[in-house]
Amino acid sequence: MKTVMYERSGRTNTGAQAVRVEGMRRLRVLEQGETVVERELTEEEIERLGPLVEEAERRPAPAALEPAAGGPRGMAVSLAFEDEETPRVRLAAHAGQAAVGDGTPYDELLKELDELLTEELHERAPRHAHAVLPHELRQEE
Repeated sequence: MKTVMYERSGRTNTGAQAVRVEGMRRLRVLEQGETVVERELTEEEIERLGPLVEEAERRPAPAALEPAAGGPRGMAVSLAFEDEETPRVRLAAHAGQAAVGDGTPYDELLKELDELLTEELHERAPRHAHAVLPHELRQEE
């Protein structure tokens, strides 16, 4: 099975986040192109994603897609397979909402990958929980 990548990014790519499913075995979550999570897929994730990825693989790849950019409060979303020149899906979405296309079988895969990416990033959310304020630095010195 091919590697599939789901990416969402803000207007200027400053918030680029992606989830990469490698051969239905490994999961990699990226922020700004850097891997922040890497792990094996769970059995439940394989059962949920496997049929959706297989269906997407069977569909013919589009010749080319116009780039879609999110508005000031939106984002651009893409779904691509590693060995293809152009993404299978490229569309605009509203921040905080799952991307939905035109009712194709890709919609369910987009939804599942978006939820998976969001869950993994929420697991990491505490990374900014402790902020050191300037007056606290002075006290420690």
